[in-house]
Amino acid sequence: MLCTQSDVLDVPVSLSTILTMRESSTYQRSLFMRNLGTTTLGIQIESSLDGGTTWAIVGTAFSLASGELIVKEIAATVTGILRVRASGGGDDRDLEVAYARIFNDTGHTWVAPVL
Repeated sequence: MLCTQSDVLDVPVSLSTILTMRESSTYQRSLFMRNLGTTTLGIQIESSLDGGTTWAIVGTAFSLASGELIVKEIAATVTGILRVRASGGGDDRDLEVAYARIFNDTGHTWVAPVL
C-alpha cells in the first residue's frame, strides 16, 4: 500500500521543528520539498530512536532556494520519530512538503485487481 501525505508549512526565521512524524515502515521513504517563499530555506531531517530524547541528522542539512524542489530519500533503517527542522522563512506558507511511504499491508491484499 502506498501512503502519501502533504501540507504547506510556515518556516520561521530561526531553526525550529516544523514537522514531526512517527515512522515504523521498513521500506524506503521519500520526502518531497518545494520552497514556495522568496528566501532560501535551511532544512535538516532528524530521527530519534528513544522517543525524542536524542536526535541524529539523517543525511546532511541542506539549502532550498526559492522555487526549488528537492527529493530526499529516507533509508529503510531509519525508524522511530522523524522531524523536519527549518529556518530562513518569513513569508506565509513557505514550504510544501509531501511524504510518500510503502507498507506491506497483508490485511488488504488485492485478490483480482482490475488494471
